[in-house]
Amino acid sequence: MWWGNDGSWGYGWWWPGIMVMAVFMVLCMVMMTRMMNRGMACCHGRWHNAQGDAAERMLANRLASGEIDVDGYERALDALRRTADSTRA
Repeated sequence: MWWGNDGSWGYGWWWPGIMVMAVFMVLCMVMMTRMMNRGMACCHGRWHNAQGDAAERMLANRLASGEIDVDGYERALDALRRTADSTRA
């Protein structure tokens, strides 16, 4: 019979199930939070680096197309690298 002595369904085994589910949910939330924090820290540095690489490529393309000369390229490249270093600090 599925009815317990106290009139409940399932022989009174509902409370351990709820406890297991609660522990599992808390464990999942902790794991998701840790993964999200690691992901943000990991990608944050890569995003800044990718921005700097894109700017340097754009500058190199301008040099290659003749828009700027070598002196202008070197000055702009130095300025980009100084700006990138100051934002990382």
